[in-house]
Amino acid sequence: MLLAAQVGSQPFVALVVAVALFGLGRVVIQRVAYAEGNPWLVRVLTISLVLHLLAAPGQIYVVDHFYHGISDWTRYVNTGAQLAPDFRHFNFTTANANVRQIVNDGSVSIAAGLAMAIVGVNKLATFLVFSWLSFIGAIFFFRAFTLTFARADHRRYALMLFFMPSLIFWTADISKESLMMLALGMISFGAAKFLARKRGGFVLVAPGVFIGAYVRPNELLLIMAGFVVAMMVPTASTRKTFGGVKRLLSLVFCAALLFLSISLTVHYLRGGANGQLSLQNTNVNNAAQGTSGNIPYSSNPASYPRDIYEVLFNPLPINAHGFAGRVAALENTVILGLALMSLRNLRIVPRAAFARPYVMLCLFYTGTFIYTFAALGNLGLIDRERTMMIPFLFVLLCIPRAPRGARPRYEWELRRRARLALRRAVEQANARRALPGARVNRST
Repeated sequence: MLLAAQVGSQPFVALVVAVALFGLGRVVIQRVAYAEGNPWLVRVLTISLVLHLLAAPGQIYVVDHFYHGISDWTRYVNTGAQLAPDFRHFNFTTANANVRQIVNDGSVSIAAGLAMAIVGVNKLATFLVFSWLSFIGAIFFFRAFTLTFARADHRRYALMLFFMPSLIFWTADISKESLMMLALGMISFGAAKFLARKRGGFVLVAPGVFIGAYVRPNELLLIMAGFVVAMMVPTASTRKTFGGVKRLLSLVFCAALLFLSISLTVHYLRGGANGQLSLQNTNVNNAAQGTSGNIPYSSNPASYPRDIYEVLFNPLPINAHGFAGRVAALENTVILGLALMSLRNLRIVPRAAFARPYVMLCLFYTGTFIYTFAALGNLGLIDRERTMMIPFLFVLLCIPRAPRGARPRYEWELRRRARLALRRAVEQANARRALPGARVNRST
């Protein structure tokens, strides 16, 4: 088998790939800025794209100098380098690379082989491709937010989403995180389209489900269960199409998905009768840096507040040890600060969840992700894998609201009685416009 050190990163080839990806990314950025009608997006997305591309060599440097060359992507690089020659000749076999199963690790190795078949057996160039794909996934998340909250201020969510360090760094390599960032982004945007009664939703959901089913089926089940819950939210448009029987069947289906997702996650993340982590051996680098100490975990829902702390805020600067622990503590402090600054937003999350079903999806995914992935019991793993939850969490922190002291601007800022009156007025206005004689000849 090829050693990771033998899979080189020819600088010239990597530079050509970086320039090509930057040019392609600029085309995507221009189209997104035009579709959103926000010229300021061009600068924000361009800077984020550059940071994503720079994070690829940064990932290699950090692993080589701070993690002693130990990382999950080493085996993906090795296996991908073996698969690439066959893939380049359209011989899509995995026999020569000893890929035993496609789900989880095997899917990432196959994706690496496909990328290397195009850019060559070049570690840095392949990292750039995966980092670019994660950037596209972030754009999908942003489009889902802007579609859900049209005619609102989207700057806060854009800045948090496109410049959060862990979202950039941990998705800048050949990894499940980079592929799942793309898959979950596609599913989120497709779900937001479907929930807003826009066309093209399932066209995005289908490929996202295909990728997620092979890379991380547990996270796929969480978001699909959240999608089902969001579809059950009784908005004005769904009351006419979803009856009680359909809603009950959706609830049963959702409960089955949730039970399956939790069972699969706990089974995959925890192995052995003594409860030791089955993934612990591949993350000894985190232990060397003081970030992977085992933390207590209980499946009892009463311990959920502790799960919130462990997944979102642990470690903090007061209990961080080692280089990686201090870096994680710095970002956890930022997340804690954002949460404290967003208490008004969090207060109206339940109302917004029933006014905008996509918020319900984000709330469900965030809540169940914290509960299930706290089972890792390992801060180093949690710090990396929670990147797949952060885009959904930021939606809850960025729900649009009127400035303090101003009149409520959005439906979810109103009390229940005012919301019902407003909803009734909107329905009556829509009914009047639907009458045959409601149109007025403007020429008279």
